[in-house]
This record gives sequence, structure tokens and C-alpha cells, in this order.
Amino acid sequence: MKKLKNIILGTAAIVLLTVTSCEKYLDINTNPNAPTSAPIPQVLTNVTVNVGFTGGSDMHRFTSLIVQQFAGQNAPGTQSREYARYQIQPTDVNTLYSNLFANQLQDIEYILKNSQGSPHYSGIAKVLKAHIYSQAVDIWGDLPYSEAFKAPEINQPKIDKAEDIYKAIITLINEGITEVKATTSLLSPSGNETIFKGDRVKWEKFANTLKLRLFLRYSAKDAAFAKAQLDALIASNVPFMTSLADNFQMDFVDATASQNPIHQFENTRSDQFFPNKFLVDLMNSTSDPRRPTYFTDFPFGSGTYKGATPLDPQSFAFSRMHTFLRGELKRPLVPDAQGRVPSNPANNTAYTGAAPIRLLTFAEYNFIRAEHALRYGAGAAAALPFYQAAIRASLTMAGVSAANQDAYILANGLLNGLNLEANVAKIITEKYIANYGVALEPWNDWRRTGYPVLVPVSSSIAAETAIPRSLFYPESEVASNPNFKQKPNQLTRIFWDTRP
Repeated sequence: MKKLKNIILGTAAIVLLTVTSCEKYLDINTNPNAPTSAPIPQVLTNVTVNVGFTGGSDMHRFTSLIVQQFAGQNAPGTQSREYARYQIQPTDVNTLYSNLFANQLQDIEYILKNSQGSPHYSGIAKVLKAHIYSQAVDIWGDLPYSEAFKAPEINQPKIDKAEDIYKAIITLINEGITEVKATTSLLSPSGNETIFKGDRVKWEKFANTLKLRLFLRYSAKDAAFAKAQLDALIASNVPFMTSLADNFQMDFVDATASQNPIHQFENTRSDQFFPNKFLVDLMNSTSDPRRPTYFTDFPFGSGTYKGATPLDPQSFAFSRMHTFLRGELKRPLVPDAQGRVPSNPANNTAYTGAAPIRLLTFAEYNFIRAEHALRYGAGAAAALPFYQAAIRASLTMAGVSAANQDAYILANGLLNGLNLEANVAKIITEKYIANYGVALEPWNDWRRTGYPVLVPVSSSIAAETAIPRSLFYPESEVASNPNFKQKPNQLTRIFWDTRP
């Protein structure tokens, strides 16, 4: 842990720009911070820390607000309030895009060009490249791929079709798996790689599980393809995640500039970002035992929970995000006379900030397997063990006791006979709750399946006529690369989003 802490401290200054959307962007072909000469172990550290920070920063805020896990509050014009009503401008996404392309992917290209004889490094780099590109495609759609990172020969890369990029990154994952499994490598990552600490078996498990996630994206667009690919991958007996220890997540520590970025945002942008009424009410309806770690109660000490909406008057009379996303408490929170928990230095520093940023978990793996079995296998009976394992994994992450886990699963862990659509709705709704704090994936599932059923933000305050299906391209790229053509709105769909 001491070694990890030192790694994070040494790189935090590089990645802190992901905490807000207000920093200047870096063009993907002219990044002045891209390494020209650096040891690849150090560069991989930068990549893995950046992946974690980005997963808890803009990417998380944009998507969790859209999909109603969180609500923006505070005065008109405040970022989170505007994002919650779909007012996400092309300039707002400059930093997210540059963090993915100018930082993470640029560093990965450096590793790939400088890892000759070290397939353990190039393999992990390829798996990470595939993961990052899958996120970028799921956010924006068509993007530079085949001509990206070729400056100065190519300074304005062409835009490749999103589906072609998906095909390319599946190949990239397969190459990465082969290289990660290589029997010899001049250099092999260890603690400098801050996600799995150099455990190549876990990287292989993650890579295979990532492929499951990507193939499931095709469930609405091409069910036959999804079934064939998922069936073949599962039948191949490759290793997948087997426990919470295999979670693809970035761990943070209780030290200045090294804390979880969700916690950091709460400290620096107080009273802007609250659990959404939709999510809180959904969990209230089943007396969900994850609530005491997901949220603070409101009024404080009452054992009841209240979420916010973008229509609420400016206030902080709501539940707040709690230990699941902010780390354990070092001392009790102090409410005010109205039972609210003020976002003040005393309450903010009561949290360690050491909660992980979760990116793909063992719970999600089991939800994927449950949906696969339900749609393409033996139906509800085959899906049920995975469905219940997914719920149990989520409850365990949230610190729920074994007895309360059993009670919750008994009450909520059954599927509905032969009703396929009802069963899909149950699986995805439970997955939505389990993926609280996971950037992007709840939005992906909603776009793919329509679940959970969300009501768009009122047209009286919303910037779009419906829930967004993608984000605008960043202004930085539209201005510098004529191959980018800005979207007319945020209702433009990603290639796999074909649900009516």
C-alpha cells in the first residue's frame, strides 16, 4: 500500500485536470506533455492512474446525470445543474476528450512503440487501448482511429465508423491477451501498474470480460451476432472474473491530491451533485440494504433517504453520496439543525476519500452472464444463478451483511417465468443499482435496452427533446480537424443503439 500511495502521489499532479471540466484542452496531435523519452513503467503508471481519474470525473458526471443516478443542484448556470438538463455543450467535453486521447491513448501509443521484447507491457497497453476506445465510441460514435496518433505525417486524421472501431478493438484485445500470456518478457509490470498491480492473470480475466461487455452491445442491433460471439467466447473456457478481487478498478488513498475524484469534486464543488430522486426512490421501494453506504440519510439519523431532481429549488436538503463513493468515515458527520449534512471542511474531511473508482466489476460480469443466459441460452432458470450472484456481489461491495443479503435476494432475486422482457427489465434495473458510481455503463444499458424506464427531464428546462443518446463532439476537434462534422443535437445514436 505504501508503494501504491507513492505512485499515486507522484502522478496525481498530472491527472488532476480530470477533476473539473474547466481546464484547457490538449489537441490529440500536438500534446506538449506527451513523453519523448521516458521509461515505459512510468508511462504505464500514468495511464492506469489517468484511467481511474477519468472514470470518476467528467465521464462519470455527464453520464450519471443523463441516466438519473445523480441530479444537478445549485444555482442556474452551475455545471452539474446544466448537465442534468442535457445542456452539455461542445466546449464542455474538450477536457474529457483530451484526457482520453491526448493523455491516455497518446501514452499508450508511446508504450506500444517502445515495448519491443516486453509483451507484458504491450499486451496490457493494447487491452487498455481497447477499453478506452470503447468508452470513446460509446460517448461520441465515429472517431479517428486508423489515422490517429500519426503526427506530423497526419495532423487531421480521418474519422472511422464506430462499428469498424469496435471490430478493430476486439482484434486488439485478442492480441493483448496473447501478449499478456507470453512466457518471456524483458520487462513485466508490478506495483507501478496501479489497477491489478502486475497480475497478468487478472488482466486476462478483465480482457475476456470486456469482450463479453462489448459483444452484448449488439443485442438490439444484431442478436444473432451477439449470440454467436457470446456463445463462442463462453464455450472457449477462457478465464473470466471469478470474484470481487478481479474488479477492474483504481484504488485511491487518503492523501492530498490522491483521493477518489468523486470525493474531490464533492469537496471543491459543494452542494452541486446529489443522488437522484429516481435512483433513491427505486431503492426505497425495496428497502434496499445498500442505501446506508450509498447515501447519507435525510433527515440525518432518520433512516430515510431523499433524492434530488433538476426541478427542485436550490437546496441541500437531500441525501448525499456516502462511503461507497467517498471512502470510510474517520469520524462522525455533523448535521445542522434542519437535519442536513453541510458540505463543509469538517464533514468533507470526515471521509478518507479512499473509495475505488469501479470501472468493470465482478457484479457486472454476472449480470452480463445472466442476460446472455436469458436471451440466448436456457432462459430464466439458467440466468437465475448469475442474476443472484450479481446481486450478492453488489451487496458485498456495499458492505451488506450475509443475513441481509439473503433477505434481499429472497425478496428481489427471482425472475418472472417465461416473460423475457420482464426478466430483462429486472436484470438491467438491478444492474443499474449495482453500477452506482460506474461511469458510462448505466447509460449504455439504458440506450441498449430501455431499462430502467426513465422519464426525460421536463421540457420546460431541458436542452433536448429526449434523453441524449450521445454527446456533441468536442469543440477543440471540430475547430482543428475538418473531418469532424458536428452533430445537430445529442439525439444522434451510436451504431449499436437501435432500440425503438
